[in-house]
Amino acid sequence: MRRTRLLPAAGLLLLLLSGCFSQSVDELYRAPRAPDDYLKLDNKINEVLNAGGEYAAPLTGELTQKVQLQDLDGDGVQEAIAFFRVSADERPLKIYIYREVEDDYEVAAIIEGSGNAISSVYYENLDSSPTKEIIVDWETAGQTYVLAAYSIDRYEVLELMSIEHSGFQIYDLDGDGQQEIMAMRISAGTETNQTDVLYTPVEAGNRVELYNFRDGMVQLDSSASLSRNVERVVSVTTGYLQDAVPALFLTSTYAVNGQITDIFAWKDGRLENVTLDPATGESGGTVRWATEVDSTKVSCTDINHDGIMELPSAYPLPAPGGTGTAPNFWAIRWQQYDINGAAHQVWTTYHNSQDGWYFVLPAAWEGKLTLSRSNLAGGGERAVIFSYWEGDEAVEPVPFLAVYKLTGDNREIRANMTGRFRLLEGEDEAIYAARLLDSSWDCGLDEDGVRACFSLISG
Repeated sequence: MRRTRLLPAAGLLLLLLSGCFSQSVDELYRAPRAPDDYLKLDNKINEVLNAGGEYAAPLTGELTQKVQLQDLDGDGVQEAIAFFRVSADERPLKIYIYREVEDDYEVAAIIEGSGNAISSVYYENLDSSPTKEIIVDWETAGQTYVLAAYSIDRYEVLELMSIEHSGFQIYDLDGDGQQEIMAMRISAGTETNQTDVLYTPVEAGNRVELYNFRDGMVQLDSSASLSRNVERVVSVTTGYLQDAVPALFLTSTYAVNGQITDIFAWKDGRLENVTLDPATGESGGTVRWATEVDSTKVSCTDINHDGIMELPSAYPLPAPGGTGTAPNFWAIRWQQYDINGAAHQVWTTYHNSQDGWYFVLPAAWEGKLTLSRSNLAGGGERAVIFSYWEGDEAVEPVPFLAVYKLTGDNREIRANMTGRFRLLEGEDEAIYAARLLDSSWDCGLDEDGVRACFSLISG
């Protein structure tokens, strides 16, 4: 029997007043239409497409949509920004800015560029006005990159800067509330200095340049050298030094099979590479080598979640009978830095990149730890055994802790074996478990302590 639910009188009146019964059946089932204003914007965009244009959305970064909405002038109304390529034009890359005028859209401004593509785009406040500047990274025909900043004040396009670069970062490094642009310049030759630059110029060569908004333009404000022997930028990260000092952490390839991190901060009114040793021309304390197996798979990060960036520095753990052989296990000291470039160790970890976890090593384990592996025949269980050993070859290591990664159909059974306790579950449905082994050495941890020291590697 079919039941019909009666609406209360108040509910029926509400539906009538809202107009829900004013539509025909055909209207109720008709495909939804875009609002009129977006249809009008679409018509304007089609004018470019019909004239031989094609979409050319930014290739990288967070903003890769072919049409983007931004309030550029700070009036509370968003402008539409569309990205095109018109191959027949001398400057084929086009960024159209559309604004609402009464009941329609119109072209307010056009930014043009040459080259292969628009690599990325950013909308940032580089000065104290409410308007946003548009920062575009153009990929040129020679596979080089040119970073340009544009003002769209009153919808008049003004190019504020344009430079070739090997990498860049937009960040408020000097803490004045406005963004600065840091450009990496890995090149040779001499540099012609602007007459109004307010800094003592560094030697021409590999460097980071800071560009700031001044006198209506974005100008070179300060420059600092990179370490010698760097070849290309690997990563650029922003974060904080001790005392919450903003900093730029730039990691580059170094020498043969190495990486080095230079740390840049605003100090004494200028950009400075705070880790650079003037005697060597390098940030020697931040070098990592490819031979440091697990160290090459980690990079600067806030490992202890205190808001301050840490850098890794690996050292080999001793192994019985390991004299003259390559180390199998590495520990990583995590160091914070201050504004003077001094390192301060905060944690030591063992990173198991193969199994996707790391373990914070208590300070009391320093010089008393060796590691080994124990994998179940047939797969499905991989274990790392922590043993007490102070390096005496005449004394056998004393196992005290096992950490497992369990996979396969019987992982639940193996996680619940006698003496084992669960740590975490991974995204791949693996179960991570541990067991405190009977040992004559007190490691100082109980089950809760082991859990507190264990984490999965993210990213």
